[in-house]
Amino acid sequence: MTQIHLLDIDDIIEFEYPINSGQPFKAQVTELHHDVMRATVYDGTETYHIDDKYAIRIIEKAEKVKQKHYQSNTDDGIDLIDFWYMQMSPEEFKGAMKSHIEKYVVRLGRKDDLISELTKIEDYARRYREKLEGAK
Repeated sequence: MTQIHLLDIDDIIEFEYPINSGQPFKAQVTELHHDVMRATVYDGTETYHIDDKYAIRIIEKAEKVKQKHYQSNTDDGIDLIDFWYMQMSPEEFKGAMKSHIEKYVVRLGRKDDLISELTKIEDYARRYREKLEGAK
């Protein structure tokens, strides 16, 4: 078992909910609140707030999850862009896509290599265009 302070954003974990119920839940760490030693996790449907009282087991570390994140439309999870499109209003979706495209433009060459970041910009722009074309 592990503790909150050993988790990273995007780790995939398993925990029992409710505590001692025998019901294992698999979720992704979305927020860490080290000041109160809590984590927010999402299982694809529900958001949970957990702390060290839960029996937490890391299934997959964040680095491996991040590599999968850029493979769109995976069978083992919800693609983020598709999820946004289903859950957000058209205006909210536009803002999310615009924000992510701008993020990669602003940091171009500062975090990852230029080709990698240009590919991300192209991917977000292409997928946004596809959603707009499909909505017509």
